[in-house]
Amino acid sequence: MSDDRGEIARLCENLPWLRDAARAAGLGERLEAAVAVAATGRTEGVTAILRRLDLPEAPEVRAPGGIVYPATSEERYGVEAYVCPGGVCDRTWVRPPGVRVTVCAVHGAKMRRQRST
Repeated sequence: MSDDRGEIARLCENLPWLRDAARAAGLGERLEAAVAVAATGRTEGVTAILRRLDLPEAPEVRAPGGIVYPATSEERYGVEAYVCPGGVCDRTWVRPPGVRVTVCAVHGAKMRRQRST
């Protein structure tokens, strides 16, 4: 499952431009079906769709503040780290001051604030 978690995180970060590419290639419905499977924590279908799209390397697409800080940074600097609302991927998003919480592209819901221990 750990490989799936990383793949789902990459899918989430890149999904906006992937949706555009899939629609242009006539594969929008198939991509959305694969995204629905990814929302359950599995990546079946995602790899096949990406191969069919025959895309070049994914561009470096990150939400604003997509930098991951060490766990102790939240206490020291007031960093707000957010994670997958469905708990199915490894994506961590750090919220810059004054920026709204980003939405998980796979689940269509706001990222969930990570609690420090």
